Amino acid sequence: MSLKLLCSAAFLYCGSATILGDMDNGAKFDKCIAIEDWEGKTLSDDITLQDRDENGCCPAGTVPGVKHYNNYVGAQVACGFKEDGTIATSTSTSNGVTTCTYNQCYIWKQDLACEDGRQLLNGCCAAATDCTTNTCGFKEGCMNYAYTFDDVDGTDVSYCLTYNKDYQMENTADKTDDQSDDKLQTDKVYVYTPCSGGGSGDSSRTSGAKMLGGVVCSLMLVLAAFLQA
Repeated sequence: MSLKLLCSAAFLYCGSATILGDMDNGAKFDKCIAIEDWEGKTLSDDITLQDRDENGCCPAGTVPGVKHYNNYVGAQVACGFKEDGTIATSTSTSNGVTTCTYNQCYIWKQDLACEDGRQLLNGCCAAATDCTTNTCGFKEGCMNYAYTFDDVDGTDVSYCLTYNKDYQMENTADKTDDQSDDKLQTDKVYVYTPCSGGGSGDSSRTSGAKMLGGVVCSLMLVLAAFLQA
């Protein structure tokens, strides 16, 4: 491997990973998530984010999150929040140029315990091929709907809505209190009773893996610096 490639690999590996679980619940989110991470990673996993283009769109193969579905808790990145609390997203193409309006996206941590592992970023507990309504790897008492939406290229992307078997409407019906202090106030959004058994999704559960990753990063950067000297 050339010196240039080694240095690039070191800085890319050590500087690009993000753990959404380490962000605050309700934090604003303006990046793009690879579909394979959206459908296969949890809040505690390392993922690499991408920027939106100059027309506000996430590149093909990535998503900004998914449009919030009124009255339901859904994926762990929810989009479409306008200043007045209403929900809308849009994508249009004119003269070959595609423009996207996602409005505001937010981190919405649930981190539910599944029958096997933890809830995925898309809100589901199983891969798209194994996930249907009320058969998606959630624990007993947690009900779900399984849906899809399209990325900018028309690729099907999966996500889930969830609610507690014993449900009622929770929080406040007033949409104007859903957003304040630069965050989504998830305890204000009017939804059916969420499923129980959630967590914060921070990286403390994977601290050993993070420590190992830090050692690898350090070694790669020291080696790159040594070869540059």
